[in-house]
Amino acid sequence: MPEAELALKRLLQERWPDSERFFERAGRDLQGPPGMSFRGLFASVPRRLAAAANVTLEAPPDLRAARPHCTLTDYVRLWLMLQALPQLSPAAQAPWVLQLFEAGEMGEQVSVLRVLPLLPEPERFVETGVQACRTNARDVFEAAVCENPFLVQHFPELNFNQAIMKAIFMEVPLSRVDGLERRITPELSRMAAGYASERRAAGRPVPADAEFLAHYGAR
Repeated sequence: MPEAELALKRLLQERWPDSERFFERAGRDLQGPPGMSFRGLFASVPRRLAAAANVTLEAPPDLRAARPHCTLTDYVRLWLMLQALPQLSPAAQAPWVLQLFEAGEMGEQVSVLRVLPLLPEPERFVETGVQACRTNARDVFEAAVCENPFLVQHFPELNFNQAIMKAIFMEVPLSRVDGLERRITPELSRMAAGYASERRAAGRPVPADAEFLAHYGAR
């Protein structure tokens, strides 16, 4: 078992008294490719955790990509995903994660997005992140772009630029995008400048983040 997965299991054992019973049930139910049993377990996590479901945890060093706002629910769902992925062929894993995201309710979608950086070879799951950025659900969009290294590390340039411009439209502060300045290109600055120009022409205020991007190259 990889060190990160061991660290995750230890974290859950420390913070969730019923974790061993859950692990045993999951071990029985998750034999073979994940199906309805997996979906049921994945959806049931907050109910099983009860009052602890939304407790945020400080991740151990072996989970370096974990974010400070990840909850116990997110970590239990990550553990489930790590058990399910090896049951699938490598070619089937990315489509499965995308389907898990698309079929989930909002809380499940948020968990999937928060833990994408912690999955093995996370760059394989870019399409899930891209699909998330097409949503109008603010909680889901923020899970994809805010305090999540996946966006800066793995999004192609076109999709990254679109996500950043959408963040401006949705008034999501760009200060919440980890490592943003590493991905600011002349094209992104041009897009922001065009947006700022349109706002001025319409007599509307220009968001500070649009001004920041538009003038970034001149700094």
